[in-house]
Amino acid sequence: MRILFVTPHPPSRIRVRSYGFLSHLRQAHEVTLVTPCVSAREHADVEHLRSQGYEVISVEESKRQAMLRSVRVLLSSTPLQVAYARSVHLRQTVERLCCERSFDVIHVEHLRGIASLEQLASTHPLVWDAVDCISLLFKHTMVAGPSLPVRAIARLEYKRTHRYESRVLNKLPYVAVTSQRDCESLVDLKRLYQPDAQSSDEQPGQGICVIPNGVDLEYFYPTPEDERRPFNVVFSGKMSYHANVATALYLHQHIMRLIWKVRPEATLTIVGSSPPKAIQRLAVDPRVEVTGYVEDLRPYIRRAQVMLSPMVYSVGIQNKVLEAMALGTPVVVAGQAAASLEAEHGRELFVAGSPQQFADYALQLMNDEQLREQLSQHGRAYVEQHHNWGVLTERLVDLYRKAIASDTYASDALSHSRG
Repeated sequence: MRILFVTPHPPSRIRVRSYGFLSHLRQAHEVTLVTPCVSAREHADVEHLRSQGYEVISVEESKRQAMLRSVRVLLSSTPLQVAYARSVHLRQTVERLCCERSFDVIHVEHLRGIASLEQLASTHPLVWDAVDCISLLFKHTMVAGPSLPVRAIARLEYKRTHRYESRVLNKLPYVAVTSQRDCESLVDLKRLYQPDAQSSDEQPGQGICVIPNGVDLEYFYPTPEDERRPFNVVFSGKMSYHANVATALYLHQHIMRLIWKVRPEATLTIVGSSPPKAIQRLAVDPRVEVTGYVEDLRPYIRRAQVMLSPMVYSVGIQNKVLEAMALGTPVVVAGQAAASLEAEHGRELFVAGSPQQFADYALQLMNDEQLREQLSQHGRAYVEQHHNWGVLTERLVDLYRKAIASDTYASDALSHSRG
């Protein structure tokens, strides 16, 4: 199969979903990757992919121009991030490639990817990997965002994104998403704005496929218990992401203070790139380490006795949780994060619903080596069984085959040419 794979950012071990799919697709298929580049970090990621043998076509983008596009739509109904990502250069590059070569299917990742390419669905077999329901994310952010500006932007974006996602969903028949909760939200969106939904035989959720994220099980592997740092708690994630900022602050302010009452020697490590000043200031306490960007986050997770992930709000599936389980680090998660998994509470992880529960489970794990070992072994086994990239990539290929077999795009293209 010849696949044109389009992402809004270069895939990497940080942008794990596209990276995982690509690494397995290339084993049996011919894949061409197209991705915008706006920073030195992204150019380095592209060069790393090329050094691994991937065909990568990078599209130079200006962050300043992208910001200007967002400013221009402030008074319109277009979502800001759609305007930000809507690239003429990206669209022209993809259209040129489709004219020069014959691709069996086009894969487009995220809302920011489809912003430039939604029209291609009328002329080519196209699968949109929505990843998450972004309007659902904004709905949560309006209430629990870490700052007033973040909550204000979410309020501005929520209705715009709600309408835009619905419109795109009703144009794109084949969609992938990471969790059942996000799938249900997208189905609701499609039904809400589908005028003929009641009379049509087609189910609104038809074509929307849940494909969770996987884990590179050879890269994320456990180490012996004796290498753990006593009483160390870890939280990881890209710290430029507002949901991670809100969660790190909540963890420090509401959970660690309860742990420190019992275990004053406990330490907290916050691992992730671009931490804002609010997070950096936490490191004034010698018991708190804020790493900033690290080339390899595995040593920080491996050495911790427990990972706490009390996500204040989230969508999709939490890679940080899956990777910690694969590394054999016991995990305590919030209920909404656990809902996207099939893991069993008390066997493969702990699920907590309050700061006190998080603190209690963390202290229990710190004090019980046998319990840590049990969660470590069962957590790793769970990830091996449910989050194997090879199995998940086959699900994606099945979705490709459905898109290719459908004649919807062909009839739409004929109508378009006649019009």
